[in-house]
Amino acid sequence: MEKSLTIHAATFADARPLLARAALRGDTTAGAASLDELCAGGQVFAVHDGGGRPVMAYVLAVRQHEAARVCWVQAAAGSAPGVDLTRELLPRIERQAKEQGAGQVAITTRRRGLMKKLRAQGYTVTGVTLRKAT
Repeated sequence: MEKSLTIHAATFADARPLLARAALRGDTTAGAASLDELCAGGQVFAVHDGGGRPVMAYVLAVRQHEAARVCWVQAAAGSAPGVDLTRELLPRIERQAKEQGAGQVAITTRRRGLMKKLRAQGYTVTGVTLRKAT
C-alpha cells in the first residue's frame, strides 16, 4: 500500500462529506435509498494522505448469509492525485473482511471504470440489477 496513506476508524458524520460523493457519482439504488440508509450499521473508515488530509472514506458491513459470510462495501468515495485508491486500498479492505470472518467481499457499482479495475483484481460480475419506476 502507498506508504503515505493511513486508514482509521471514523464516524459517519466525519466521513459524510467524502461519502456524499459516492451518492452523487454512483447511486445504485436509483434514489430508493439514502446514503444514511446504505451506511447504517456499517463500519466507517477514513483514509488520510501523508499530510493528514482526508482523501477517501468507505463503509463496510459484514453480513452472514446462508452459505457465506460476506463483507459488503456499502459506500466508498475519494481521490488522491497520482494514487489509484482502488489498487492501493482494496487489498486492505480484503484483509479487513477476512479479519471479520468474511470469505467474500461484495461491491455494487454502476461505474464501468471501477468494474474494469475490480475485474483486474479478480472480482467477477455475479448479477445485474435493472430498475424501472412504476
